[in-house]
Amino acid sequence: MIEWIGYFVAYFLAGFTLKMGDDLLDVFKRPSLAWIPLAVSGLLFGLIMTITEYDLALLVSIIIGVVVSGKVNRPQFSVGFVSIFGIIILFGLPTITAWLDWLALVVMMFLSAVLDEKGNDWANPEISPRAYQFFQYRFTMKVSVLLLSIPWPLLLPAAIGLWFFDTGYEIMEWSGRQLQSSQKKLDTSLTGV
Repeated sequence: MIEWIGYFVAYFLAGFTLKMGDDLLDVFKRPSLAWIPLAVSGLLFGLIMTITEYDLALLVSIIIGVVVSGKVNRPQFSVGFVSIFGIIILFGLPTITAWLDWLALVVMMFLSAVLDEKGNDWANPEISPRAYQFFQYRFTMKVSVLLLSIPWPLLLPAAIGLWFFDTGYEIMEWSGRQLQSSQKKLDTSLTGV
């Protein structure tokens, strides 16, 4: 039981720290602070990738998807990649039992990750509010992975882990918006504008 709690907490914290690093770069303009959460996120990604071939497939597809979508656009993200590779070198990769199945999973999840990233950029709340909601919370990937766990039942823990990852990501995004709003109110009260 403790292992499962640790497993899902690792997914949650990987999403939380990834978003924290991203917000420190893009929202708060504090790139010197972004190195730490991105390094922690990379360590967690690396640890999760060493657990099972399904965790590896999921996270490889996400990483490739965000790189191809152009979301990895700052040097601070490199510390996360170094952390991932360091953990993989230290602990090794899980055994992949069926390469064709594994590659098929990676390709399908990669396509859903790219669709989520591009859909998030494309969706407009005024033109299509439903599409905006769907892509804003990146449901393509989350639903796809759950559906893929029907023919690949051992993918189910990773699919649930993805929901924990995204919950951590969304909580950090909400916290960042609250902090930004509070900071704007404070700035307004101090300047009187």
